[in-house]
Amino acid sequence: MSKGKKIALIVSMVAVLVVAAVLNVTLLSTKNNKPTDADAVQTSFFASSRLDRQTTRDYEIAELNQILAMEGDEYAEARQNALAKKQQIVDAMETEMLLETLLKAQGFADVLVTVNASMDNISVIVDSDELTRQDTVKIYNIIATEVAIDPDYVRILCV
Repeated sequence: MSKGKKIALIVSMVAVLVVAAVLNVTLLSTKNNKPTDADAVQTSFFASSRLDRQTTRDYEIAELNQILAMEGDEYAEARQNALAKKQQIVDAMETEMLLETLLKAQGFADVLVTVNASMDNISVIVDSDELTRQDTVKIYNIIATEVAIDPDYVRILCV
């Protein structure tokens, strides 16, 4: 396979990934437009966000697995990059689950944590009308204990 075909294959796979993510977000948002009360909105937000995140990650991992399955020495670098990217995604998923569990154990009703694949940006969304300074410090301390990250790259939001 020529170098041009390889590049075209990788670009098309990335384009399909982006289209799938956009469609997923669009379909989930139109499906959940008619909640009956405020609790349903919160539950639906957290549930749909988790589902969206998992669907996107499953698709990314499937694409990376296809690259890993390619045979031939000419794909060695692509396989190595795919393996590294897959490991980053798995590490981010593990960190998200750990932080969500620890934050729920501290008494927060529901929490959604998103970590980008390079682990240099963390967002925490808490099911609360407002957070006290003490709550914010508690959240940040849990994150700082588990992940080495600059405080400027941690976002804490309440819904």
